[in-house]
Amino acid sequence: MSTISTGLAKTGIWLLAVGVLVLAATACSGGGGSKVSAPAERHLVYVAGPPEASESATAAKASVWIADPNGAHPRRLTKGFVGLLSPDGRTVAVERQGQGIYVVSTDGKQTRRLTASADLRPQVWAGDGSTLYVTKSSSQAVTELDAMDAESGKVQTVARGSLYGVDASPDGKQIVYSKAPVATDQGICGDQFDLYVANLDGSDPKRITEDGLSAFPVWGTGGIAFTHFPVDEQGVPECGASGIATVQPDGSKGKIVVDRAPESITLLGFYGFQPLGWLGTDKLLVGLRGESGTEGAVLDLATHKVRQLHEFADEASSDGRFSLGNSGDENSISIVRVADGQRVFKRKGACCPDWNR
Repeated sequence: MSTISTGLAKTGIWLLAVGVLVLAATACSGGGGSKVSAPAERHLVYVAGPPEASESATAAKASVWIADPNGAHPRRLTKGFVGLLSPDGRTVAVERQGQGIYVVSTDGKQTRRLTASADLRPQVWAGDGSTLYVTKSSSQAVTELDAMDAESGKVQTVARGSLYGVDASPDGKQIVYSKAPVATDQGICGDQFDLYVANLDGSDPKRITEDGLSAFPVWGTGGIAFTHFPVDEQGVPECGASGIATVQPDGSKGKIVVDRAPESITLLGFYGFQPLGWLGTDKLLVGLRGESGTEGAVLDLATHKVRQLHEFADEASSDGRFSLGNSGDENSISIVRVADGQRVFKRKGACCPDWNR
């Protein structure tokens, strides 16, 4: 699943009301790498407030909903303002305001508290479902990435600093994350961050980029794609026109695919590109980062051509045929067919979707 931010993500009225910091720049949950094996169950989960008062609902009133992967047959699963679906589709990691993190079976019959800590946020599952990655945040940055055992709730610190994204490997054996040693007052425009690959528990970390300009990694069949921040003629990073690069997990074959977002994109109010998911080995689902969410587009790695979908997107389906997105302005989620950009599902009054389609 499915993506770290130094500010507030505009992902729903009830989340904004309580000042929620999330890992991805425009989504509530991370992800993007393919899974270890076929899921036992496939679902879509998302967060919604009370239907009669969705625009004024707070995190305390929000609920996690579950549906078929195409959005059909929705039902309220449990209370909570973050819902993250396990790779096998049988469990949802749920955060409840002031109560910590729970794991809830997708049939709603079993609920178990993993931790009572209210300062930990679930972000992404390991591919085998054994580990849940969670973060701690300050008022300005995501400052710690931890690995939480999905059975015992035991927490192991993976990294500290200023963090900008995490994803699990397709084989479920490793993770990749972006980290700056310290958080600066300028946030993403001042921090110097690189990619690290580590074991599931965070051990044996290896830095695989060394430019201080690499963030928001997505691990898929073609390697690791990430946001690359260009520099101007004076060598100063341009945080408002990010491009896309790729690298292999061992740090080899690093390649800048798009050095900087073209003016045709930035003049529309977007801040550049962010990878969201691999569409096979030769294409990426990328996001055009904006104030109200991330607009989806398809990037051809061979031709470097970009095809906009004109719909919000946060992650791709495992077969690369569909994208799932969240609009902060419209307070809605949608599923879009990647081939032609056609929206095939929309749910108003909802945010923060995740799936294992």
